[in-house]
Amino acid sequence: MVNLYRLLGLPDPSKVQQRPAKPKRLSVDPGPQADDRFHDLGEDVWSERTGRITPRPNRRVVYLRPDDLHRLPTQGMEQALLEGDMVLVDLGSLTQMPSQQDVCKRRVQEMGERIGYPVFSLNESDTLLMAAGARMRVDTIRHKLGMAIWNQLPESEV
Repeated sequence: MVNLYRLLGLPDPSKVQQRPAKPKRLSVDPGPQADDRFHDLGEDVWSERTGRITPRPNRRVVYLRPDDLHRLPTQGMEQALLEGDMVLVDLGSLTQMPSQQDVCKRRVQEMGERIGYPVFSLNESDTLLMAAGARMRVDTIRHKLGMAIWNQLPESEV
């Protein structure tokens, strides 16, 4: 006689073996137990392993502001940009001295033109300037001052 279950590719209920039952937990601790079959990512082994795999950052954000004599320390700024660092220049302390503020802005702009990197103003008063370093992209079309332009959002979200 033909076994119908075998013909259809189904397990035969008369020959089904009982799976061994999982041993019940003896502890009320919901944390991982010795017989569990998953990795506890909170163990030190995993953080050491990812520490070895993940490369160390090699770029920095350099924050510059005028010194006590109202001069902008720009020495080494070109080299930092060429190495991929981002330079933020804060001229907010010179708001009462517009001529000195213009001199500092002009020095930063000339430095950017010399090495071929654009300098962006991050606020309306032009007191916070940013120069992105090598291998950095700045999205000037969809974002303005680091936030999405409001007219791109649907009317219900504005």
